Amino acid sequence: MKKTLLLIVILFSTISCDLGDNEDCYTPPRQFNFDLVDATTLENLFLDEAFTEEALKVYDDTDTEVNFELVFYNEKYILSLYQIGWELEPKTYTIELSPEISVVFQLDMDQGTSDSCTYFEVATFEVEDYEYEEDDTTGIVQVKIDLN
Repeated sequence: MKKTLLLIVILFSTISCDLGDNEDCYTPPRQFNFDLVDATTLENLFLDEAFTEEALKVYDDTDTEVNFELVFYNEKYILSLYQIGWELEPKTYTIELSPEISVVFQLDMDQGTSDSCTYFEVATFEVEDYEYEEDDTTGIVQVKIDLN
């Protein structure tokens, strides 16, 4: 019984810390999600098996591999890059779909503070050589790739 009571006291003391206005808070960079589609049909290129996850590579401008996930979301495959955006210097990333087709994009992030909170925001995002648009609701970037 004493151990249980001690455990409850410790639990409440760690949970009930004062989160006043002067406490620091931190928001990490957003996740970057890509819907790679055929420019003509708008068909998802992984759904129609034009490309496979096994052939997919993502790397930065120093040829360092970037972790990614290919997630089935809303009836299509979305390429999720969840570990980029931490560096505040401009970076170039390459999504290699095959040896012949790559999507290159530039990313520059800023770090800001507001009311003792630190956060990241996109200063510049641009996809080279392909038409693209970002969905305002989901944040998914649709990249239109002409396969012809």
